[in-house]
Amino acid sequence: MRHSKAVVAAGSVRASTHGVRRTIVVAVVAVIAIWTAYAFAQEAYIGHKLSQQVADLHRQNARLAAENKGYRKDVQSITSGAANEEEARLHGYARKEERLYLVTAPASPTPAASPAASATPDP
Repeated sequence: MRHSKAVVAAGSVRASTHGVRRTIVVAVVAVIAIWTAYAFAQEAYIGHKLSQQVADLHRQNARLAAENKGYRKDVQSITSGAANEEEARLHGYARKEERLYLVTAPASPTPAASPAASATPDP
């Protein structure tokens, strides 16, 4: 038989803490890495949502600017008196020297009377 030497001296206990410490350190590093990745993903998502909101606001500002331009044009025509003339023309008024032409759609032809209806004798 083969005899082996004792690894531990009499009276001392060998504690195998090297493996436990390493496992705890790896677990802590993994938790920190996951937390960091989650924080970056959350920031990227928030940045994406904010950029969408900015684009929506730019479109809304462009639409409002176009509306404001139309309102300015209306205000300018009202202050210059051109709106009064336009309003009068819509109600059928014209200047003295102007000729007014009325353009309408052609009238639809009326159906001809049927021969049976005209053949009734008068008493």
